[in-house]
Amino acid sequence: MGQRKLLLALLLPAIIVTAFVGLLPMFALINYALQTPFETRNVFVGILHFRDMFHDYRFRDAVLRSVAFAGVALGIELPLGLGLAYLLRKPSVINSIITALVALPTLFPPVTIGMMWLLMARKNGPLGMIVDWLMRGAYDPFGNTLHAWGTVILMDVWHWTGLTFLVCLAAVSSIDESYVISARTEGATRWQVFKYAEFPQIVPPLTFVALLRLIDALKIFDEVYILTGGGPGLNTEFITQYIRTIGIEQWIVGYASAMSLVFLFTVLILSWTMLMVLTGGRGLIE
Repeated sequence: MGQRKLLLALLLPAIIVTAFVGLLPMFALINYALQTPFETRNVFVGILHFRDMFHDYRFRDAVLRSVAFAGVALGIELPLGLGLAYLLRKPSVINSIITALVALPTLFPPVTIGMMWLLMARKNGPLGMIVDWLMRGAYDPFGNTLHAWGTVILMDVWHWTGLTFLVCLAAVSSIDESYVISARTEGATRWQVFKYAEFPQIVPPLTFVALLRLIDALKIFDEVYILTGGGPGLNTEFITQYIRTIGIEQWIVGYASAMSLVFLFTVLILSWTMLMVLTGGRGLIE
């Protein structure tokens, strides 16, 4: 109990700053969501924007796409990062080179990643030519929905697997081997050693990187906006892009603010759910 109080005391300044930085914009969003700001007449509309939102098929579809994208991206990046961490955890020159190459894409800004993949995915780009040859001329990420989704997911996996890999590598390298040796002595299989001796020790860092990637995947914007522009049609239009379209291009700030609030609480609910599932309901601070 004393350690818990000490940890909370150390976190208190960060919590206060985060609350100040996060709550003020949220209050502004609530204010805008209940009226029609920056229009000819500013009218109080109450919950009208929220009511309209649930009849807006573009909002509903954009949220579902964002959640589906985040689920697929995490389902690939976390196991891949953990697997690479186990393969490359032993120090060697080759492993160090591979580690640097895997981690390198995480250093690039999202705008740079989007432009790189836009150039690579074109018909005369390296990725476009290779995949087009493998698919016998059928590859079209700018006109085919399935190809667009595959390219966007592949881009995100290439960009962020390095982050999950580095966190998992640090977690795997810090495993207490005494538990592993005891399990092997008792005749445990490799899967049993991982499940009962290793995995419980790496749950906190895995939870941290899973939450980080979940939030980041849900709010993806730059890469997809540059690569596909939300197309073909609206098939890769995620909620961040739709909010931008309504709030900046169409200048309907009240409706965009209402969507931002709903999206915020959606992210909070999904993050809390993942936290409870990964930690067995305990949370990160026990």
